[in-house]
Amino acid sequence: MLKRPGIFIPVFFLSLFSIQATCQWPWPEAGSAALGGCYVTGHGFSCGGQNQAGLGFIENSSFTFQHCRPYLLKEIGISTLSGQFKTGTGALGISIASRGIKGFMQTSMWFSYGMKLNPVISAGVGIHLWNWALPEQFIYAPGISFALGLQIRINDHWRLGGGLFHPAGWYGQPTFPIQQSVAIETGFSYTFLDSGHLYSEIHLQPGKGLTLCNGLDWTFHQNTILRTGVSTNPFAFSWGIAQKFKGWVMEFSFQCRTGSGVAPLTSISHAW
Repeated sequence: MLKRPGIFIPVFFLSLFSIQATCQWPWPEAGSAALGGCYVTGHGFSCGGQNQAGLGFIENSSFTFQHCRPYLLKEIGISTLSGQFKTGTGALGISIASRGIKGFMQTSMWFSYGMKLNPVISAGVGIHLWNWALPEQFIYAPGISFALGLQIRINDHWRLGGGLFHPAGWYGQPTFPIQQSVAIETGFSYTFLDSGHLYSEIHLQPGKGLTLCNGLDWTFHQNTILRTGVSTNPFAFSWGIAQKFKGWVMEFSFQCRTGSGVAPLTSISHAW
């Protein structure tokens, strides 16, 4: 018998947030969050946990630290440390994240690799390890799954992307109330006037329906990027700004979701 049955209240609280937030855990990188959750055609600072194929197109190695506060509550903040390291025609991606409150924690790790199959096509694969823990109850729920990604650059303007998350996996506690959901994601991006990008994606989770994501960004003076986006299921509005400083990039964004409130995200990245 559980010593503290009330612990399942925050368990339910966090699991509800996870379902509403995204098709995957942890929360998307600040830039993609500002774009309404669009990321399948991106090759930003957190490809390892989002679309592993983007690792094949990155131009520099980098590391990123990010923090997100769902519902503006520091007690359930999500901290993420990730790195991307070029290796010839591809790159290795590693991401470590943690969240939770006292007595209930989740950790997540992604190990990913992406590479160019030819100058216009990149593919990637990622292995996801995670663990939910109730230490006071001696309950631990580890798990492992994987993801596949693909990106195609049709020309200088059009890009296509797709990803398959958690098609199969192993769960150390199959009866634990929180499980990873299978997700199929696809979309495109379009570059216009050399400074703007339009993004549109469809995310499908069997049994949970479709999520439509749309985003727009614009680059000013090569160093400042403004982003905005919307998504459905539930409806969410987002915006963000990124500023570059000689190899460093600082980003701030937020998502406002109906029924669950605001989640701000802040990140700092360094590329070399």
